[in-house]
Amino acid sequence: MKSELTIYFFLLITLLFSCKEEHNNVKSKVEKPNKIVLISINAPAKYTHYIKQDSIGKKLKDSLGPKTFWNNNGFTYLNYMNNEQTWLPEPNVRDTIAIECYSEYLELSTNNFFTSIKETFLVKNGDTVVFNYNHNIPNAEITNRAVNDIELNYNNYRLKKLFDNKYTSHYLIFGNLFLNDDFKNYEQNSIDYYNKAKNDFVRETQLLDSLLKSKSITQTNYNYRKDALNMLMEKHKKLKNIKKWLEQNKSLRDKETIEQLFGFDLAKTDSLMKFSFFRDYLNNISEYKLEFIIENNGSSGGAYIDSRIRFDSILKDNRFNQVAKNYLLFNAYDGIGKNFRIRDKEKYFKKLQENTTNREQLDKLQKNYKLDFSKSDKLILTDLKNDTITFSNVLKNNKGKWLYVDFWASWCKPCRETMPESNKLKKELKNENIEFIYLALNDRKENWEKAIKIDSLTKSQNYFIENGNVSKVVEDLGIKTIPHYLIYNPNGELINGFANRPGKGAKEQLRKLLTEK
Repeated sequence: MKSELTIYFFLLITLLFSCKEEHNNVKSKVEKPNKIVLISINAPAKYTHYIKQDSIGKKLKDSLGPKTFWNNNGFTYLNYMNNEQTWLPEPNVRDTIAIECYSEYLELSTNNFFTSIKETFLVKNGDTVVFNYNHNIPNAEITNRAVNDIELNYNNYRLKKLFDNKYTSHYLIFGNLFLNDDFKNYEQNSIDYYNKAKNDFVRETQLLDSLLKSKSITQTNYNYRKDALNMLMEKHKKLKNIKKWLEQNKSLRDKETIEQLFGFDLAKTDSLMKFSFFRDYLNNISEYKLEFIIENNGSSGGAYIDSRIRFDSILKDNRFNQVAKNYLLFNAYDGIGKNFRIRDKEKYFKKLQENTTNREQLDKLQKNYKLDFSKSDKLILTDLKNDTITFSNVLKNNKGKWLYVDFWASWCKPCRETMPESNKLKKELKNENIEFIYLALNDRKENWEKAIKIDSLTKSQNYFIENGNVSKVVEDLGIKTIPHYLIYNPNGELINGFANRPGKGAKEQLRKLLTEK
Protein backbone atom coordinates (compact mmCIF):
# COMPACT_ATOMS: atom_id res chain seq x y z
CA MET A 1 0.00 0.00 0.00
CA LYS A 2 2.83 2.38 0.94
CA SER A 3 4.53 1.52 -2.34
CA GLU A 4 1.33 2.30 -4.27
CA LEU A 5 0.98 5.65 -2.49
CA THR A 6 4.57 6.54 -3.32
CA ILE A 7 4.01 5.75 -7.00
CA TYR A 8 0.74 7.75 -6.98
CA PHE A 9 2.47 10.74 -5.36
CA PHE A 10 5.31 10.57 -7.89
CA LEU A 11 2.85 10.48 -10.81
CA LEU A 12 0.92 13.44 -9.37
CA ILE A 13 4.07 15.54 -9.02
CA THR A 14 5.14 14.61 -12.56
CA LEU A 15 1.71 15.52 -13.91
CA LEU A 16 1.72 18.87 -12.11
CA PHE A 17 5.16 19.79 -13.44
CA SER A 18 4.16 18.62 -16.93
CA CYS A 19 1.04 20.77 -16.82
CA LYS A 20 3.08 23.72 -15.56
CA GLU A 21 5.65 23.23 -18.31
CA GLU A 22 2.89 22.89 -20.95
CA HIS A 23 1.20 25.99 -19.52
CA ASN A 24 4.46 27.94 -19.73
CA ASN A 25 4.93 26.84 -23.34
CA VAL A 26 1.41 27.95 -24.22
CA LYS A 27 1.95 31.21 -22.38
CA SER A 28 5.21 31.90 -24.24
CA LYS A 29 3.49 31.24 -27.55
CA VAL A 30 0.67 33.61 -26.69
CA GLU A 31 3.06 36.32 -25.53
CA LYS A 32 5.08 36.25 -28.76
CA PRO A 33 4.01 39.46 -30.51
CA ASN A 34 3.78 38.22 -34.13
CA LYS A 35 2.93 41.74 -35.22
CA ILE A 36 4.44 45.10 -36.03
CA VAL A 37 2.51 48.31 -35.39
CA LEU A 38 3.03 51.27 -37.72
CA ILE A 39 1.90 54.79 -36.80
CA SER A 40 2.00 57.59 -39.35
CA ILE A 41 1.65 61.19 -38.18
CA ASN A 42 0.54 63.73 -40.80
CA ALA A 43 1.62 61.84 -43.91
CA PRO A 44 1.80 64.16 -46.92
CA ALA A 45 -1.10 64.34 -49.34
CA LYS A 46 -0.60 64.59 -53.10
CA TYR A 47 1.95 67.27 -53.96
CA THR A 48 4.00 68.49 -56.91
CA HIS A 49 7.71 67.80 -57.10
CA TYR A 50 9.65 70.09 -59.41
CA ILE A 51 12.68 68.37 -60.90
CA LYS A 52 14.87 71.47 -60.53
CA GLN A 53 14.15 71.31 -56.81
CA ASP A 54 17.36 69.31 -56.74
CA SER A 55 17.96 69.28 -52.99
CA ILE A 56 15.81 68.67 -49.92
CA GLY A 57 14.09 71.85 -48.78
CA LYS A 58 15.13 73.89 -51.82
CA LYS A 59 12.71 76.70 -52.66
CA LEU A 60 12.01 77.61 -56.29
CA LYS A 61 11.19 81.10 -57.51
CA ASP A 62 8.83 79.71 -60.13
CA SER A 63 7.21 76.44 -61.14
CA LEU A 64 8.53 76.29 -64.71
CA GLY A 65 10.22 73.19 -66.02
CA PRO A 66 9.67 69.42 -65.63
CA LYS A 67 7.60 68.29 -62.69
CA THR A 68 5.78 65.25 -61.43
CA PHE A 69 2.70 64.84 -59.26
CA TRP A 70 3.55 62.78 -56.21
CA ASN A 71 0.91 60.74 -54.45
CA ASN A 72 1.43 59.27 -51.02
CA ASN A 73 3.04 56.02 -52.16
CA GLY A 74 3.01 54.52 -48.68
CA PHE A 75 5.11 51.68 -47.29
CA THR A 76 5.55 48.40 -49.16
CA TYR A 77 6.32 45.12 -47.42
CA LEU A 78 6.06 41.39 -48.01
CA ASN A 79 3.38 39.84 -45.81
CA TYR A 80 3.56 36.40 -44.21
CA MET A 81 1.92 34.90 -47.34
CA ASN A 82 4.77 36.31 -49.50
CA ASN A 83 2.49 38.85 -51.16
CA GLU A 84 3.63 42.43 -51.66
CA GLN A 85 1.37 44.81 -49.74
CA THR A 86 1.38 48.60 -49.55
CA TRP A 87 0.02 50.59 -46.64
CA LEU A 88 -1.17 54.05 -47.66
CA PRO A 89 -1.54 56.07 -44.46
CA GLU A 90 -4.26 58.71 -44.41
CA PRO A 91 -2.76 62.16 -45.08
CA ASN A 92 -2.63 64.95 -42.48
CA VAL A 93 -3.88 62.78 -39.60
CA ARG A 94 -2.60 60.10 -37.25
CA ASP A 95 -3.11 56.70 -38.85
CA THR A 96 -2.24 53.20 -37.58
CA ILE A 97 -1.94 49.68 -38.92
CA ALA A 98 -0.94 46.35 -37.31
CA ILE A 99 0.91 43.92 -39.60
CA GLU A 100 1.10 40.20 -38.89
CA CYS A 101 4.73 39.08 -38.78
CA TYR A 102 6.20 35.62 -38.21
CA SER A 103 9.85 36.31 -39.01
CA GLU A 104 12.49 38.17 -37.01
CA TYR A 105 12.66 41.17 -39.35
CA LEU A 106 10.36 43.04 -41.71
CA GLU A 107 11.46 45.47 -44.40
CA LEU A 108 9.36 48.56 -45.09
CA SER A 109 10.19 50.45 -48.27
CA THR A 110 9.06 53.72 -49.79
CA ASN A 111 10.39 56.08 -52.47
CA ASN A 112 12.49 59.23 -52.25
CA PHE A 113 12.80 61.65 -55.14
CA PHE A 114 16.46 62.35 -54.52
CA THR A 115 17.87 58.84 -54.68
CA SER A 116 17.21 55.73 -56.74
CA ILE A 117 17.90 53.48 -53.77
CA LYS A 118 14.68 52.67 -51.94
CA GLU A 119 14.00 54.36 -48.63
CA THR A 120 13.95 51.25 -46.43
CA PHE A 121 13.46 50.58 -42.75
CA LEU A 122 14.48 47.24 -41.24
CA VAL A 123 12.31 46.64 -38.16
CA LYS A 124 11.87 43.71 -35.79
CA ASN A 125 8.88 41.58 -34.92
CA GLY A 126 7.11 43.25 -32.00
CA ASP A 127 8.22 46.79 -32.88
CA THR A 128 6.00 49.86 -32.77
CA VAL A 129 7.26 52.28 -35.40
CA VAL A 130 6.24 55.95 -35.57
CA PHE A 131 6.74 57.88 -38.82
CA ASN A 132 7.02 61.65 -38.90
CA TYR A 133 7.73 63.60 -42.10
CA ASN A 134 10.29 66.24 -42.93
CA HIS A 135 9.96 67.78 -46.42
CA ASN A 136 7.58 64.89 -47.24
CA ILE A 137 10.28 62.29 -46.43
CA PRO A 138 9.52 59.82 -43.59
CA ASN A 139 11.67 59.57 -40.48
CA ALA A 140 11.17 56.54 -38.21
CA GLU A 141 11.26 56.12 -34.44
CA ILE A 142 10.88 52.84 -32.55
CA THR A 143 9.13 53.24 -29.21
CA ASN A 144 9.56 49.81 -27.63
CA ARG A 145 13.35 49.41 -27.74
CA ALA A 146 16.53 51.44 -28.10
CA VAL A 147 17.97 51.56 -31.60
CA ASN A 148 20.61 53.83 -33.12
CA ASP A 149 18.98 56.48 -35.31
CA ILE A 150 21.66 56.07 -38.00
CA GLU A 151 20.78 52.40 -38.30
CA LEU A 152 17.03 52.94 -38.39
CA ASN A 153 17.05 55.98 -40.70
CA TYR A 154 20.15 55.03 -42.65
CA ASN A 155 18.85 56.26 -46.02
CA ASN A 156 18.32 59.79 -44.70
CA TYR A 157 21.75 59.66 -43.08
CA ARG A 158 23.58 58.55 -46.27
CA LEU A 159 21.76 61.16 -48.36
CA LYS A 160 23.01 63.95 -46.08
CA LYS A 161 26.46 62.49 -45.34
CA LEU A 162 27.45 61.47 -48.87
CA PHE A 163 25.30 63.64 -51.13
CA ASP A 164 24.59 66.82 -49.15
CA ASN A 165 20.84 66.14 -49.38
CA LYS A 166 20.92 66.58 -53.18
CA TYR A 167 20.15 64.23 -56.06
CA THR A 168 22.50 61.26 -55.88
CA SER A 169 24.75 60.13 -58.72
CA HIS A 170 22.66 56.93 -58.76
CA TYR A 171 19.53 58.95 -59.56
CA LEU A 172 21.27 61.19 -62.10
CA ILE A 173 22.28 58.23 -64.27
CA PHE A 174 18.76 58.45 -65.71
CA GLY A 175 17.48 61.67 -64.07
CA ASN A 176 20.01 63.99 -65.68
CA LEU A 177 17.75 64.14 -68.74
CA PHE A 178 15.12 66.10 -66.81
CA LEU A 179 17.51 68.19 -64.75
CA ASN A 180 19.85 69.42 -67.48
CA ASP A 181 17.57 69.43 -70.54
CA ASP A 182 20.65 68.12 -72.36
CA PHE A 183 18.88 65.69 -74.69
CA LYS A 184 21.69 65.33 -77.20
CA ASN A 185 24.27 64.30 -74.61
CA TYR A 186 21.96 62.20 -72.44
CA GLU A 187 23.76 58.90 -73.05
CA GLN A 188 27.22 60.33 -72.38
CA ASN A 189 25.95 62.14 -69.29
CA SER A 190 24.49 58.84 -68.03
CA ILE A 191 27.85 57.12 -68.47
CA ASP A 192 29.60 59.97 -66.65
CA TYR A 193 27.16 59.69 -63.75
CA TYR A 194 27.56 55.91 -63.75
CA ASN A 195 31.30 56.32 -63.26
CA LYS A 196 30.62 58.82 -60.49
CA ALA A 197 28.20 56.31 -58.94
CA LYS A 198 30.99 53.72 -58.89
CA ASN A 199 33.13 56.14 -56.87
CA ASP A 200 30.19 56.84 -54.59
CA PHE A 201 29.77 53.09 -54.18
CA VAL A 202 33.31 52.92 -52.77
CA ARG A 203 32.65 55.92 -50.53
CA GLU A 204 29.48 54.36 -49.17
CA THR A 205 31.16 51.01 -48.60
CA GLN A 206 33.81 52.80 -46.54
CA LEU A 207 31.07 54.64 -44.64
CA LEU A 208 29.34 51.37 -43.80
CA ASP A 209 32.64 49.86 -42.66
CA SER A 210 33.24 52.80 -40.32
CA LEU A 211 29.69 52.62 -38.93
CA LEU A 212 30.09 48.93 -38.18
CA LYS A 213 33.45 49.51 -36.55
CA SER A 214 32.02 52.24 -34.31
CA LYS A 215 29.00 50.03 -33.52
CA SER A 216 26.61 52.63 -34.95
CA ILE A 217 24.97 49.80 -36.90
CA THR A 218 24.67 46.09 -36.19
CA GLN A 219 26.24 43.35 -38.28
CA THR A 220 22.77 42.39 -39.54
CA ASN A 221 22.05 45.93 -40.72
CA TYR A 222 25.54 46.25 -42.20
CA ASN A 223 25.06 43.11 -44.30
CA TYR A 224 21.58 44.29 -45.31
CA ARG A 225 22.80 47.72 -46.47
CA LYS A 226 25.78 46.25 -48.33
CA ASP A 227 23.54 43.85 -50.24
CA ALA A 228 21.12 46.65 -51.14
CA LEU A 229 24.01 48.80 -52.40
CA ASN A 230 25.48 45.99 -54.48
CA MET A 231 22.09 45.30 -56.01
CA LEU A 232 21.68 48.97 -56.89
CA MET A 233 24.89 48.84 -58.91
CA GLU A 234 23.67 45.71 -60.68
CA LYS A 235 20.47 47.50 -61.67
CA HIS A 236 22.49 50.35 -63.17
CA LYS A 237 24.28 47.87 -65.42
CA LYS A 238 20.95 46.71 -66.82
CA LEU A 239 20.18 50.15 -68.29
CA LYS A 240 20.41 50.00 -72.07
CA ASN A 241 23.09 52.65 -72.62
CA ILE A 242 25.18 51.55 -69.61
CA LYS A 243 24.99 47.93 -70.73
CA LYS A 244 26.16 48.93 -74.22
CA TRP A 245 29.03 51.00 -72.82
CA LEU A 246 30.16 48.18 -70.52
CA GLU A 247 30.20 45.71 -73.41
CA GLN A 248 32.39 48.11 -75.38
CA ASN A 249 34.78 48.41 -72.43
CA LYS A 250 35.07 44.80 -71.29
CA SER A 251 38.82 44.97 -70.80
CA LEU A 252 38.41 47.96 -68.48
CA ARG A 253 35.51 46.36 -66.66
CA ASP A 254 37.41 43.17 -65.89
CA LYS A 255 40.06 45.16 -64.00
CA GLU A 256 37.55 46.79 -61.65
CA THR A 257 36.36 44.86 -58.63
CA ILE A 258 33.06 46.74 -58.66
CA GLU A 259 32.15 45.09 -61.94
CA GLN A 260 32.59 41.58 -60.60
CA LEU A 261 29.54 39.32 -60.72
CA PHE A 262 27.28 39.88 -57.74
CA GLY A 263 24.73 37.36 -56.58
CA PHE A 264 22.87 35.63 -53.76
CA ASP A 265 22.64 32.02 -52.62
CA LEU A 266 19.28 30.93 -54.06
CA ALA A 267 19.13 28.13 -51.50
CA LYS A 268 18.29 30.91 -49.01
CA THR A 269 15.39 32.24 -51.09
CA ASP A 270 12.74 31.69 -48.39
CA SER A 271 14.58 33.82 -45.83
CA LEU A 272 15.71 36.49 -48.33
CA MET A 273 12.37 37.08 -50.06
CA LYS A 274 11.32 39.75 -47.56
CA PHE A 275 14.07 42.06 -48.85
CA SER A 276 13.21 44.22 -51.88
CA PHE A 277 16.80 44.10 -53.17
CA PHE A 278 16.61 40.30 -53.33
CA ARG A 279 13.35 40.47 -55.26
CA ASP A 280 15.10 42.92 -57.61
CA TYR A 281 17.88 40.35 -57.98
CA LEU A 282 15.40 37.62 -58.88
CA ASN A 283 13.86 39.88 -61.51
CA ASN A 284 17.28 40.70 -62.95
CA ILE A 285 18.48 37.14 -63.37
CA SER A 286 15.09 35.98 -64.70
CA GLU A 287 15.17 38.40 -67.64
CA TYR A 288 17.71 36.05 -69.32
CA LYS A 289 19.43 38.85 -71.29
CA LEU A 290 16.38 39.16 -73.53
CA GLU A 291 16.66 41.95 -76.09
CA PHE A 292 14.31 44.93 -75.91
CA ILE A 293 11.36 45.20 -78.26
CA ILE A 294 11.15 48.84 -79.37
CA GLU A 295 7.67 50.19 -80.04
CA ASN A 296 6.86 53.56 -81.60
CA ASN A 297 3.26 54.79 -81.63
CA GLY A 298 3.89 58.19 -83.19
CA SER A 299 3.83 60.56 -80.23
CA SER A 300 4.61 57.80 -77.73
CA GLY A 301 6.34 54.46 -77.51
CA GLY A 302 8.25 52.15 -75.26
CA ALA A 303 10.80 49.38 -74.89
CA TYR A 304 10.07 46.04 -73.25
CA ILE A 305 11.26 42.46 -73.26
CA ASP A 306 9.19 39.50 -74.45
CA SER A 307 7.58 38.50 -71.16
CA ARG A 308 6.07 35.39 -72.76
CA ILE A 309 9.55 33.94 -73.29
CA ARG A 310 10.50 35.06 -69.79
CA PHE A 311 7.42 33.36 -68.27
CA ASP A 312 8.17 30.03 -69.98
CA SER A 313 11.86 30.24 -69.05
CA ILE A 314 11.04 30.81 -65.37
CA LEU A 315 8.85 27.69 -65.38
CA LYS A 316 11.77 25.58 -66.62
CA ASP A 317 14.45 27.19 -64.42
CA ASN A 318 15.47 24.73 -61.70
CA ARG A 319 17.33 27.43 -59.76
CA PHE A 320 14.02 28.83 -58.52
CA ASN A 321 11.97 27.13 -55.82
CA GLN A 322 8.19 27.53 -55.65
CA VAL A 323 8.37 30.67 -53.50
CA ALA A 324 10.58 32.37 -56.10
CA LYS A 325 8.46 31.11 -59.00
CA ASN A 326 5.28 32.39 -57.38
CA TYR A 327 6.78 35.88 -57.25
CA LEU A 328 8.46 35.82 -60.68
CA LEU A 329 5.54 34.37 -62.64
CA PHE A 330 3.25 37.15 -61.44
CA ASN A 331 5.95 39.68 -62.32
CA ALA A 332 6.32 38.20 -65.81
CA TYR A 333 2.56 38.10 -66.31
CA ASP A 334 2.40 41.80 -65.52
CA GLY A 335 4.64 42.38 -68.56
CA ILE A 336 2.39 40.20 -70.71
CA GLY A 337 -0.68 42.11 -69.52
CA LYS A 338 0.86 45.48 -70.40
CA ASN A 339 2.42 44.70 -73.76
CA PHE A 340 0.78 41.72 -75.49
CA ARG A 341 -2.48 40.75 -77.13
CA ILE A 342 -5.62 39.32 -75.52
CA ARG A 343 -4.90 35.77 -76.72
CA ASP A 344 -1.53 35.92 -74.94
CA LYS A 345 -3.10 37.31 -71.77
CA GLU A 346 -5.62 34.47 -71.74
CA LYS A 347 -3.09 31.75 -72.60
CA TYR A 348 -0.62 32.81 -69.91
CA PHE A 349 -3.27 33.44 -67.28
CA LYS A 350 -4.22 29.77 -67.63
CA LYS A 351 -0.54 28.85 -67.26
CA LEU A 352 -0.34 31.06 -64.18
CA GLN A 353 -3.38 29.31 -62.68
CA GLU A 354 -1.72 25.93 -63.28
CA ASN A 355 1.72 26.81 -61.91
CA THR A 356 1.28 29.07 -58.89
CA THR A 357 0.43 27.99 -55.35
CA ASN A 358 -0.38 31.56 -54.34
CA ARG A 359 -4.15 31.52 -54.71
CA GLU A 360 -4.62 34.77 -52.80
CA GLN A 361 -2.43 36.70 -55.26
CA LEU A 362 -4.12 34.97 -58.20
CA ASP A 363 -7.59 36.01 -56.99
CA LYS A 364 -6.36 39.55 -56.40
CA LEU A 365 -4.88 39.76 -59.91
CA GLN A 366 -8.08 38.46 -61.48
CA LYS A 367 -10.23 40.86 -59.48
CA ASN A 368 -8.08 43.99 -59.90
CA TYR A 369 -7.61 43.57 -63.66
CA LYS A 370 -11.05 42.05 -64.31
CA LEU A 371 -9.58 39.07 -66.14
CA ASP A 372 -12.83 37.52 -67.36
CA PHE A 373 -12.00 36.24 -70.84
CA SER A 374 -15.49 34.81 -71.44
CA LYS A 375 -16.70 38.19 -72.78
CA SER A 376 -13.54 39.37 -74.52
CA ASP A 377 -15.37 39.73 -77.84
CA LYS A 378 -17.38 42.61 -76.34
CA LEU A 379 -16.56 46.02 -74.91
CA ILE A 380 -18.63 46.19 -71.73
CA LEU A 381 -19.57 49.64 -70.42
CA THR A 382 -21.44 51.13 -67.48
CA ASP A 383 -22.97 54.59 -67.37
CA LEU A 384 -23.23 57.05 -64.49
CA LYS A 385 -26.33 55.22 -63.22
CA ASN A 386 -24.28 51.99 -63.20
CA ASP A 387 -26.42 50.46 -65.95
CA THR A 388 -24.52 48.06 -68.23
CA ILE A 389 -24.39 48.29 -72.01
CA THR A 390 -22.02 47.12 -74.75
CA PHE A 391 -20.20 49.45 -77.11
CA SER A 392 -21.96 47.83 -80.07
CA ASN A 393 -25.32 48.77 -78.52
CA VAL A 394 -24.13 52.33 -77.94
CA LEU A 395 -23.42 52.50 -81.69
CA LYS A 396 -26.89 51.08 -82.46
CA ASN A 397 -28.60 53.54 -80.11
CA ASN A 398 -26.90 56.43 -81.88
CA LYS A 399 -27.47 55.21 -85.42
CA GLY A 400 -28.33 58.06 -87.76
CA LYS A 401 -25.81 60.41 -86.10
CA TRP A 402 -22.15 61.15 -86.57
CA LEU A 403 -20.12 60.07 -83.56
CA TYR A 404 -16.90 61.51 -82.20
CA VAL A 405 -15.62 58.97 -79.65
CA ASP A 406 -13.01 60.00 -77.07
CA PHE A 407 -11.05 57.31 -75.18
CA TRP A 408 -9.63 58.98 -72.07
CA ALA A 409 -8.99 58.57 -68.32
CA SER A 410 -9.09 60.83 -65.28
CA TRP A 411 -5.36 60.21 -64.62
CA CYS A 412 -4.32 61.05 -68.21
CA LYS A 413 -2.90 64.58 -68.24
CA PRO A 414 -3.09 65.19 -72.06
CA CYS A 415 -6.65 63.80 -72.03
CA ARG A 416 -7.73 66.27 -69.35
CA GLU A 417 -5.88 69.19 -70.92
CA THR A 418 -7.81 68.61 -74.15
CA MET A 419 -11.27 68.73 -72.50
CA PRO A 420 -11.73 72.55 -72.70
CA GLU A 421 -11.13 72.29 -76.47
CA SER A 422 -13.55 69.37 -76.63
CA ASN A 423 -16.27 71.41 -74.90
CA LYS A 424 -15.58 74.32 -77.24
CA LEU A 425 -15.91 71.98 -80.23
CA LYS A 426 -19.25 70.66 -78.95
CA LYS A 427 -20.63 74.19 -78.71
CA GLU A 428 -19.46 75.03 -82.23
CA LEU A 429 -21.16 71.90 -83.62
CA LYS A 430 -24.25 71.91 -81.40
CA ASN A 431 -26.59 72.42 -84.37
CA GLU A 432 -25.02 69.55 -86.32
CA ASN A 433 -26.07 65.92 -86.33
CA ILE A 434 -23.19 64.76 -84.13
CA GLU A 435 -22.79 63.16 -80.68
CA PHE A 436 -19.71 63.27 -78.47
CA ILE A 437 -19.12 60.01 -76.59
CA TYR A 438 -16.54 59.66 -73.82
CA LEU A 439 -15.19 56.23 -72.85
CA ALA A 440 -12.96 55.95 -69.74
CA LEU A 441 -10.23 53.33 -70.22
CA ASN A 442 -8.23 51.77 -67.34
CA ASP A 443 -9.61 54.23 -64.81
CA ARG A 444 -11.00 54.21 -61.27
CA LYS A 445 -14.74 54.74 -61.15
CA GLU A 446 -14.73 57.30 -58.32
CA ASN A 447 -12.01 59.36 -60.04
CA TRP A 448 -13.86 59.09 -63.36
CA GLU A 449 -17.08 60.45 -61.83
CA LYS A 450 -15.25 63.40 -60.26
CA ALA A 451 -13.42 64.24 -63.49
CA ILE A 452 -16.70 64.29 -65.46
CA LYS A 453 -18.02 67.04 -63.19
CA ILE A 454 -14.76 69.00 -63.10
CA ASP A 455 -14.38 68.90 -66.90
CA SER A 456 -18.05 69.75 -67.58
CA LEU A 457 -18.87 66.53 -69.42
CA THR A 458 -22.13 65.75 -67.62
CA LYS A 459 -24.35 66.65 -70.60
CA SER A 460 -22.50 64.23 -72.90
CA GLN A 461 -22.67 60.45 -73.17
CA ASN A 462 -20.21 59.06 -70.61
CA TYR A 463 -19.29 55.41 -70.18
CA PHE A 464 -16.82 53.52 -68.01
CA ILE A 465 -15.06 50.59 -69.72
CA GLU A 466 -15.35 47.55 -67.46
CA ASN A 467 -13.22 45.04 -69.37
CA GLY A 468 -10.56 47.10 -71.12
CA ASN A 469 -7.78 44.65 -70.17
CA VAL A 470 -9.41 41.70 -71.93
CA SER A 471 -11.52 43.27 -74.68
CA LYS A 472 -10.58 42.37 -78.23
CA VAL A 473 -12.63 45.37 -79.32
CA VAL A 474 -10.06 47.76 -77.82
CA GLU A 475 -7.31 45.72 -79.41
CA ASP A 476 -8.97 45.60 -82.84
CA LEU A 477 -9.51 49.36 -82.76
CA GLY A 478 -5.75 49.79 -82.35
CA ILE A 479 -6.01 51.73 -79.09
CA LYS A 480 -2.60 51.49 -77.45
CA THR A 481 -2.38 54.94 -75.89
CA ILE A 482 -4.81 57.62 -74.80
CA PRO A 483 -6.22 60.06 -75.65
CA HIS A 484 -7.50 58.28 -78.76
CA TYR A 485 -10.31 59.46 -81.01
CA LEU A 486 -12.64 57.67 -83.43
CA ILE A 487 -15.22 58.93 -85.92
CA TYR A 488 -18.29 56.87 -86.92
CA ASN A 489 -20.69 57.79 -89.69
CA PRO A 490 -24.52 57.72 -89.29
CA ASN A 491 -24.56 54.08 -90.45
CA GLY A 492 -22.46 53.09 -87.43
CA GLU A 493 -19.36 52.49 -89.58
CA LEU A 494 -15.89 53.43 -88.37
CA ILE A 495 -14.45 55.81 -90.94
CA ASN A 496 -11.46 57.17 -88.98
CA GLY A 497 -9.72 55.09 -86.32
CA PHE A 498 -7.09 57.74 -85.59
CA ALA A 499 -9.03 61.01 -85.69
CA ASN A 500 -7.50 64.38 -84.83
CA ARG A 501 -7.65 65.84 -81.32
CA PRO A 502 -9.94 68.72 -80.37
CA GLY A 503 -8.00 71.92 -80.94
CA LYS A 504 -5.61 70.09 -83.24
CA GLY A 505 -7.52 69.50 -86.44
CA ALA A 506 -10.68 67.75 -85.18
CA LYS A 507 -12.94 70.71 -86.08
CA GLU A 508 -11.75 70.87 -89.68
CA GLN A 509 -11.92 67.09 -90.01
CA LEU A 510 -15.49 66.91 -88.74
CA ARG A 511 -16.66 69.96 -90.72
CA LYS A 512 -15.46 68.36 -93.92
CA LEU A 513 -17.28 65.11 -93.17
CA LEU A 514 -20.50 66.89 -92.20
CA THR A 515 -20.54 68.98 -95.37
CA GLU A 516 -19.91 65.92 -97.55
CA LYS A 517 -23.08 64.23 -96.31
